[in-house]
Amino acid sequence: MPRKRKGADLSRSTSKARKLRNSRSERTEEQIQQQNTDARVRMTRLHQEEPEDTRDERNEVRRLEQRQSRRFTVNRRRTNDQQRQQVHRAFISDSFLRLAFQYEPDIEYYAHSKVVIGAMDKECPHCHALKFKMSQLGCVARQEKCNYLKLKHHLNH
Repeated sequence: MPRKRKGADLSRSTSKARKLRNSRSERTEEQIQQQNTDARVRMTRLHQEEPEDTRDERNEVRRLEQRQSRRFTVNRRRTNDQQRQQVHRAFISDSFLRLAFQYEPDIEYYAHSKVVIGAMDKECPHCHALKFKMSQLGCVARQEKCNYLKLKHHLNH
């Protein structure tokens, strides 16, 4: 087995991190307050010693980086949204003719408004055809029969 290189531990359980975590957990409340005030004093001194033009330049660089990062995330979101909309539009406009024989697992068929997935447990009283639970109340066979009877009645009279 190869020898472990120094600094190759990328996890959070490095010896330095463990020591720091242990020392922080053993601090008293007064020590925490003192370290916080010392850090604040150091930062104010550092800001006072730093020339104003350097600080302005650093702030401007930070602003530009944030703007660029924001632009990147917005563009990434925009492209993801456009791709999602494109897939959705293609899914809506697709013909459902023989779609069951061209099944693609990537497409969420159940999300489409015209797709019904479920049992055909509703039976037509006229033609005994099985229908989906959410299908129309009328029956094609009954409508055809009614149209035929009306036509026959008109022809006889």
